[in-house]
Amino acid sequence: MGGGSMETSQEKFLMHRFPIVILLITCLVLMGGCGGKREVDELAFVLGMGIDLGKEEGTYLITMQMAQPKPSGGGGAAELENRTISMEAPSLAIMVERVAETFNKYPFAGTARVIVLGEELSKSGINETLDFFQRFYEFRRSIYLLVAKGDAKDLLETELRTKKIPSHNLISTIESQKRQSAFPTTRLGHYLTILGRESQNPIIPTVEKVKSGDKDLYLPNDEGEELLIHKSCVFEDGKLVATLNDQETNGFLWLDDEIYSRYLYKKDENGIGITAWVLNSKTKYKIEEIDGKMGITFKIKARVAINEISGKHEEMDTKKWRDFMESLGPILEQAIQEECEAAVAKNRELGLDFIGIGRKIEIKEPKYWKQVKSTWPHCVSDTPVAYSIEVSIEHSGLARNSPVSPQKSESKEGSKTPQ
Repeated sequence: MGGGSMETSQEKFLMHRFPIVILLITCLVLMGGCGGKREVDELAFVLGMGIDLGKEEGTYLITMQMAQPKPSGGGGAAELENRTISMEAPSLAIMVERVAETFNKYPFAGTARVIVLGEELSKSGINETLDFFQRFYEFRRSIYLLVAKGDAKDLLETELRTKKIPSHNLISTIESQKRQSAFPTTRLGHYLTILGRESQNPIIPTVEKVKSGDKDLYLPNDEGEELLIHKSCVFEDGKLVATLNDQETNGFLWLDDEIYSRYLYKKDENGIGITAWVLNSKTKYKIEEIDGKMGITFKIKARVAINEISGKHEEMDTKKWRDFMESLGPILEQAIQEECEAAVAKNRELGLDFIGIGRKIEIKEPKYWKQVKSTWPHCVSDTPVAYSIEVSIEHSGLARNSPVSPQKSESKEGSKTPQ
């Protein structure tokens, strides 16, 4: 009786484990080879892509920028060879196939980091184009989006002064700009997320070519160009409908809590220019009643260091210098508010909501959002906006005794100027 019971237990044990054993055997058989495997030397690594409208209706002019390691004589850092190819095709999938036939290498899109969208394409609509990128398994949702001023093809064929590959240059600029928040960073996944909201319009930064003399930029010689990322484009239903200038873009960055560090410049009432470096900042918001209507108050706190004071001003002793430093806080607060007001004014002018005020209401006051949802974003123009901005100066970053404001010695031993 005990033996029969043991046999029953063993049978139950085997019955429960049998499917697992079969699964393991199947995996071992399948591990013998990888379907679709390609050797590294059969791949062309895509860094960036540019998409323009094609000449024929229903087609795109697609530019792929690939990097191939250059043959090395040994030693030194590896160099990359620029392989850029453009084709007109009805879809990106067909383009990938044609590139493989032309190059005798398969373009591996898993390394792609940036997509540049042509200006005309952006105005006609980009959603259908981006649909391929989110569906094709090799592309990552973390890929950066930019809108070209002009054609994406022309921009990716720019011969830079540094001789770097344009796509690589754009990636480096985007990833290093957190040290100076000059433009928003828009990834494919972020764009698609905002696209699905009724309470916000997506924006994408703009990129353009500049040469010596453009945008107050002067280069050692006239050979080569640079790529400048600034401003930003507002989209509605996948179409570019407006462009924000630099001040409006900066205002958006403040309101969206995307200022990590940057320079602030403002003149006081005496014409003295103040330059401050933002060490860090934090933006919060509160949905509340303002002047009898439901509105939003943005609360911004920033820590700064004074980098430069330009313009001739009077000699200052220690007390006057301290008072002068204390007077700079409100001046810099005003500089921040002016940028925020410029963004809000553009938001109202367009009757759109790239700032995301509706989204903030939806999060904080869902009941109120249900009341205004059907008229949003048109009623954004009637939504009051207030600001509470606080700037704290951590240190002046310069001496009181300066060439523009020399301070006489305060004692026989010499000046005791605080640093």
